[in-house]
Amino acid sequence: MNSTRVIGDTSQMEVAGPAVDAVLRIMDVMEKAWSDKDLPELFRHYWHDDGFVLFTSRGAHYGWLAAKELLEKYFADLEEITLKFGPRKVRCFGDVATVVYEWRTDGRSKLDQTRLLREGYGTDVFLRHNGEWKLYHNHASLARSRTSRMQDHPW
Repeated sequence: MNSTRVIGDTSQMEVAGPAVDAVLRIMDVMEKAWSDKDLPELFRHYWHDDGFVLFTSRGAHYGWLAAKELLEKYFADLEEITLKFGPRKVRCFGDVATVVYEWRTDGRSKLDQTRLLREGYGTDVFLRHNGEWKLYHNHASLARSRTSRMQDHPW
């Protein structure tokens, strides 16, 4: 799907309220789906569009199909994985929401049983269409060793 459309009024910023709560709920669902390796549930919350962008330590992936392929391979190579988000800061501007957060994954490789502990920072952009929020842009960066504050955040 390749379409250009005008997103709703972005002149008012919302830092609390129903839209912020909805985005946080979706991130909670995505965190659980990631940890359960439930790809159909996880992928349900992504915008399936050529404009989708995923930036990771593995490179830039443009378009939903390229991102989906990367994610499927990533999960296929994992014995287990747990994703935890640290505190998230959501800002909604009409039908656009941005989220900044810290994240942590703890997994084990199927290939050699190596433990894969990663921490980093993320920025997500969600778009609301027909009342549903979908992840449109995800940028995940690895933290330098011992610089993340994830250990300090209460769960």
